[in-house]
Amino acid sequence: MKDLNASTVKAAHLVVLIVDDDPMIRQIIVQNLKTIGFQKFLEAPNGTDAHKFVLDPLQRVDLIICDWEMPKTDGLTFLRAVRSHRTRSDIPFIMVTSQVSQERMKITKAAQHEVNAYIVKPFRAEVLRQKVFQVLFEAMEKTVTEKKAAGR
Repeated sequence: MKDLNASTVKAAHLVVLIVDDDPMIRQIIVQNLKTIGFQKFLEAPNGTDAHKFVLDPLQRVDLIICDWEMPKTDGLTFLRAVRSHRTRSDIPFIMVTSQVSQERMKITKAAQHEVNAYIVKPFRAEVLRQKVFQVLFEAMEKTVTEKKAAGR
């Protein structure tokens, strides 16, 4: 049996929403996340379908990894919808896109809408791992800081 450390146990309880119109990319992301302990996944082929998960008050979503270019609703539009949601606006959000697109413009637009991290395809598993733990750690730190400020 594999040795379980604190980050693996914690990751096993988190729900990751993966949004990409390419099922193979979604599968690659799931497989990479499974190797670092994640076990719970939601998948959507576009922002419209993904938004249904965000709108469902009973559905837990702890992290979103989303492609930029998709049919129906693209990643930036979905990011805007998440950030404007009353109770879900703080979900860590990682944007993924291809090298062939206009990266500088996209990074600027995504940053304006408070994307937490950005990954360019093709990416290595290590880059995905680093970005995932970076945004989750930052979200945890923000929560702790807010609780301290509120006197809890």
